[in-house]
Amino acid sequence: MKKFAEEFKAFIMRGNVIDMAVGVIIGAAFSNIVSSLVNDIVMPLVTLLTGRINFTDMMISLDGNSYSTLAAA
Repeated sequence: MKKFAEEFKAFIMRGNVIDMAVGVIIGAAFSNIVSSLVNDIVMPLVTLLTGRINFTDMMISLDGNSYSTLAAA
């Protein structure tokens, strides 16, 4: 068991696992930053530029039929 622990410690300290962990943390933080940017800055500007169109019920039907609401689709 002691040999396993030493080999595992050597594997972790090799750098690959640490680099991956740092990448995951940075990716999660970047995801939150992009979500906040889109929700708080980009979408209000798009809403103002398009004349306050409500995008929640807008859709493109891929089956060729026309639906009045998203629930009906």
